[in-house]
Parts: sequence; structure tokens; C-alpha cells
Amino acid sequence: MNGQRIWDTRILVNGTVFPETPVTCFRIEASRFERCDAAEIHLAVDRNILGDKRPWFDPEQDVRLDIQLQMRQQGVDNQAWQKLFHGVVGHVVWHPDEASVVLECRDYLSFLLDLRVQQSWLNQTPEEILKSLIEAVGLTPDIAFARDGDAQSGMTGQFWQIEHKRLAAFAQHRFQTAFDLGFFLAREAGCDLYASGKRIVCRPVIRKNDENTVIHEADENFITRIFRRNLAATENIVVHVASWDSRQRSRSEIFYDGADFSSTAPSDTGTIHSFRVPGRRMDDIKAVARGKYARIAAHRLDVSMTMPGRVGIQPRQFLRLRDERHSWSGALSIDAVISSCSVEAGFLQDFVLRDRSLGLE
Repeated sequence: MNGQRIWDTRILVNGTVFPETPVTCFRIEASRFERCDAAEIHLAVDRNILGDKRPWFDPEQDVRLDIQLQMRQQGVDNQAWQKLFHGVVGHVVWHPDEASVVLECRDYLSFLLDLRVQQSWLNQTPEEILKSLIEAVGLTPDIAFARDGDAQSGMTGQFWQIEHKRLAAFAQHRFQTAFDLGFFLAREAGCDLYASGKRIVCRPVIRKNDENTVIHEADENFITRIFRRNLAATENIVVHVASWDSRQRSRSEIFYDGADFSSTAPSDTGTIHSFRVPGRRMDDIKAVARGKYARIAAHRLDVSMTMPGRVGIQPRQFLRLRDERHSWSGALSIDAVISSCSVEAGFLQDFVLRDRSLGLE
């Protein structure tokens, strides 16, 4: 095991370190996909330290246990603990005969998954609706649906007339949880929605040339690399988005080829992907088209790789591959990171990389 894989690991439970339950191994799945980050953490139980007291993982009442998994590299002076995961414990599996515990955890985005939507919204923007959902579960919203200088989004709930009532639970809409509704609002605005500790963040999809973009350099001592290219979806992708305003009895539509908008399909059209969204302004329609194009085009190139683990690499950041002989060289968006650590294998990370900037520049 080389020095890059030798790490100290600990957990904080509600801010406290319990020496009687050291970490033996873990697996953390973090992604930009519409799901909660999840962690499975295995602990040993030192009965000598535990003694006769009730273990912390067996509380007298069912409560949410705040959990942080932290790591620091051995052999580095004054190395600070770095956070790899922050969330809540959902399930505890206790093996008393083996003196071991398994914690099944999710990040704080899971609070939105547990909140059922029962209300409707009048004359509110997506930002206001999402903010109310996040505050309803006791978390802190950090929301900006538009970059500086971009047009702000318009009303999205029930507004002006009753026929626009789209987001009311009692109107039998398709949203069952705050999680579903929040991701719908973020996706239609071209934004990412994710948890950063107890803060729920919604921001426009990060591009390589943005001011605060984080770009990591790929290690040369990678373990495996797999490159996939979808040759059937590389030419002439066109997104068509149409909207209908029932009150004005008008129809709006736009075609987007990744570079330009047009009112008619381009002459060299390949595959047209059509979508319909009700009651939208033209600015909203264009934002939807950009987002749809970027998500479709991202599947043209897929990179999977395994490297020795590094704390601080997260989804929505970028990883730069340096191999000028191939078209996949350059900074690609990190779609998913699976971090695992064990005595046998050390600290490893599996990455899924895609180009998420197509159509968004």
C-alpha cells in the first residue's frame, strides 16, 4: 500500500468523536444525478472502552443522528481533518456477536424526500417556492437560479388565472414530495440542486470558464480508465421545445442546435428531440432547450476511471485529463464519485466524467 492510500478516518456524531467505535471501512456514493448522496460506514465496537454504558448508536428515543466522516493523510505534519461526507443516519445495523455496526446514511437532501407536498403556491417564482420547501424542513436555502446579468425567472405556480394552476397538490399534479418538485424547478431552470451539509444549494450548472470553477488534475498513477463514445448520437442534435398559453390562445416554439435558436428546424437536422412545457415565456423556453440539449449531448462521451483517493473532489467540479492524442483530453465534468476505503484496498475513488458544457457556453 503506497503512501497516497494511508489515511486516518473518523466519524463525528452530532459533533462528538466516540473512540469506542472506530471506522473499519466505508463506501460513499456522491453524484450530480437526481438522488441523495449515500454512505455506508462500517464500525468496530471496542467493548473495553464502551463498558456498561448505552452505545450512542442505540439512543433511547428515535432521533436523527448528524454524521460527518472525516479523513486526514498520515505522515503529513499539521494535517487537518477534511470532511468527506455530511448527512444523517437512516438505519443502524448492530451485530453484537461480531462487535460491529453498519451505518446507512443519506445527505440532508433526504429531508426534502421525506416532505410530502400538500400546499399550492400563488404568484411565486421558482426561487420562492424552493426556498419555502427548504425552510419547511429546517434547512438553510442558498438559491440563485440565474447568473449575474441573466434574466430572472417568471412566475411558476398559480398565477393570473386559474388555468395556470400547475403546482397545487389538490389539483392532482404529479409531484408527491418536495424532492420531486425541487428538482423539477431546478432542472427546468438549468440548475443543479444539492446539499452542502445543512445548506441546500441551487445554482446554474457550472461551466469550465466560470469564475469559481474547481478543476482538479488527474493523477498519472490511475488504476483503470474506460472511455465510451456514443457514435449514434454525435451528429446534428436538435432540441425542439413548444409551449401553449391557454389564456392567450397562443403557441410558442423554438429549435436549438447547441449554438443558435431558430423558429424552424435547421436544414441539416439529424435527430430532433421534442418537448412540451405549458404556459412558458420565451426566455423560459430557451432555458429549457439549453438544459435539454446539454443533458442529451453529455452522453456522447463517457469516461470511467479509478484513482487513489483524494479528499475534496466532488461532483459538479472538473477533472482534467492530459492526453493530447485523444479527443477526451481536457477538463470534463465530474458526474459521480464513489469513494471507498478498506484495510485491503486502501482509499480509492471511482469517477464518472462527462462533458456538460455543450450547449451552455
